[in-house]
Amino acid sequence: MSNNGQGSLGYQMMKALQGIFRPGASRHNAKRYHRDAELITGINTMRCMSADVHQFARFIRSNWPEVRKMSEVRQEMALAYIEELEYRERSGGRIARVCASLRKLDIACRKAGIFPPDTPPLLSHKDEGGPGGYHSKPKPIPYTEDEAQAIIDQITPQDPLITRLLTLMWASGLRISEAVYLRAQDINLVNGTISLNKEGNVNRTKGGKPRIFSYSPLSQEFMAALKNSPDIQPCGHLFTDRMGLPERARKRVRQACRDLGIRPLGTHGFRKTFSVEEYHRARSRGAGDRLALLETSHKLGHNRIDVTRQSYVSSDEREKGDLQYDER
Repeated sequence: MSNNGQGSLGYQMMKALQGIFRPGASRHNAKRYHRDAELITGINTMRCMSADVHQFARFIRSNWPEVRKMSEVRQEMALAYIEELEYRERSGGRIARVCASLRKLDIACRKAGIFPPDTPPLLSHKDEGGPGGYHSKPKPIPYTEDEAQAIIDQITPQDPLITRLLTLMWASGLRISEAVYLRAQDINLVNGTISLNKEGNVNRTKGGKPRIFSYSPLSQEFMAALKNSPDIQPCGHLFTDRMGLPERARKRVRQACRDLGIRPLGTHGFRKTFSVEEYHRARSRGAGDRLALLETSHKLGHNRIDVTRQSYVSSDEREKGDLQYDER
């Protein structure tokens, strides 16, 4: 702890963020009631933002060593930090995340009374003259069917539980955080659907947004075996070690890709494989390009069709769909 009695500048920033941290709250509901800008609801988001503000504090210590208190942090320091990240050629996605973290820090400091109401914002938005327009480069690259199957076959002898998890992601398009918390009662074999954020299984979707969607019709036998597995937990969950399972799966996939010489796309690559297959299933049923993207977007839990178009279903796949289905 520093000699000012409040801790280091990084510690003060982290404590300010903790004041608006509401773990377990639904970001979906926060958006409905226009409170999403003033709260942090996800644990991973809190971790990322805490790391970002600690780096910001180190930058201030290097360039303004006299600044020891959060109340002394000013807008020019935040702007200088963003300029420094640009100079270091950090990715657009990384800079955008840091901007969001600094803006959330500003909100936290105002709520805590650290910044007076008339203090200029720590980092203005782009439409107010501040930095903006940073984006990650979309990578709509899935595993091919052969690659996905090869990875699963490689992992099965070592870790059949991870095989089951990855197969579920491929069959349903679930995020890994959604898949590890899925319960037997969330699977409806009669309708061929999965229900998320219903009947008590809350806050396991991104932002807490509920959805019901159909899984791959080719996976009915697998889903039936999963729902009737003897390993189901008393609470209905299909998997044990739900906190540690995602990282375990990521390590298994990375190693399998190295062993097989497959481009590593992480566990998320199985979700992208589902998205491409689902897009083509929709096109084969007679849906046009936009409707197929819309249906796929709903199943993936995206708020905007552009996310699906830019990061999940490539232009090559869509052109392939135009050639294959529009000529019928």
